[in-house]
Order: sequence, then structure tokens, then C-alpha cells
Amino acid sequence: MTPPTKRALATIAPLVLLSSQCFAFEAPLSDKTVREAYFLGQHHDASTQSALKPYQHHLPAPKSGPYISEIRVMTPFAQVVEASNALSAGYSAQQAAADYHSHADTIVVRFHIEFTASYGCIESDRDRADLAAEKGISLRSEDFWQAFNTGLSQNDQWIEPLSREGEPIYSHSEDSGQMVGAYIWVTYDAHDVASDPATAEIFTPDGQHVTSTFDLATLR
Repeated sequence: MTPPTKRALATIAPLVLLSSQCFAFEAPLSDKTVREAYFLGQHHDASTQSALKPYQHHLPAPKSGPYISEIRVMTPFAQVVEASNALSAGYSAQQAAADYHSHADTIVVRFHIEFTASYGCIESDRDRADLAAEKGISLRSEDFWQAFNTGLSQNDQWIEPLSREGEPIYSHSEDSGQMVGAYIWVTYDAHDVASDPATAEIFTPDGQHVTSTFDLATLR
């Protein structure tokens, strides 16, 4: 390798490292970054949606069974943007900073489950091999999401979550609407997650293994 080539590589290498550090997610966030996330959320326009778009993946529908339509991986930065976007009048940068510092840094993975023609709110006993067909039908319980195994992995290793919660989704209100799916939120300590590709995974009761990979080295 010639000396000019060596000098060129020596110049490029720090720039590549600096670039990866600039885009890697932060934990904790600096005061400057919190303010930037706050003002980005306060735009309430296409720039806000564009900033949040890389954190959510829309997935194709399966041939049958429940539909995992969307998976989101929200870093601390994305959470501040989203919180700011949800609030407008009277919400200040100082309040955004106070809200951020009021809790630990986390990464939240959200799975969106949608019912389909073959997996809906009506659960047929005829689909259960251990029950007689004549027993009829029953409504799927609101905690049906408990039967879905979820997680986040890096380098083929599952990361231990802090919590896992779910909530049914209704077409209108819970009192007058029909259940159409559910959300599952899995929360992780941000310090347990490396700034590397991370794969969100969900195993459905009918045997689907749905995955989506997010490169945390390119997400803030």
C-alpha cells in the first residue's frame, strides 16, 4: 500500500466512525437532542412523520391466521418526538425535557395484531381438535394477545425485557365496537440494547414466526 493510499484511508476511517456515531441511537439523550426531538414533534407535519417512518415497518398479510401488520421500535429520541407530536398548545421544550428526565431510557417495541377472515373476534371451537364440533362458537377473550410470544434479539440472543403489556383494539369504542385486534408493547432498558441491527420477533398461535430487523446504528 502506497503512502498516499495510507494517508487517504487514515482520513476516511475517522469520518466513517463519526458518521456511525452521529446516527446511532443515544441513551441518555443530551439536552440539545431532547430539544431537537421536541421541536421536530411540534412541526405536526410531513417532516415529523418522515422522521418517525424508519422506526415502523409495515408487513405483508399472511395467507391465513392473524395479521402482524406493523412493528415499531421506538428509541428514546423517537419517543420524545412522538410525545411532542401528540401534544401542541401549551406544551413547552422545558416540559418535554422534564418528561424525558422523569423516567429511565427505554426502547419500546410495539406489535400490531389485526384480525382476519381466518382469525377473528369469534373463536370457533371447531378449530380445536380436542373439542367436539357441536359445541358451537365463543368470542375471543380480550387477553388473546397473551398467546403471542414476542421479543427483541441481537446476534441471535434474546434481550430480557423490563415489561410486556397488551391492549385489545376496537372498531369504535369498547362499549359499542367490535374487537378487531390488539397491540403488544414490550419495553427494554435502552442500555441493554447495542447500537447494532436488532430483530423484533413474534410467534403467533398458528405457527407463524414474523420478524423485522431495525438497524439501530442508523436510527437515533
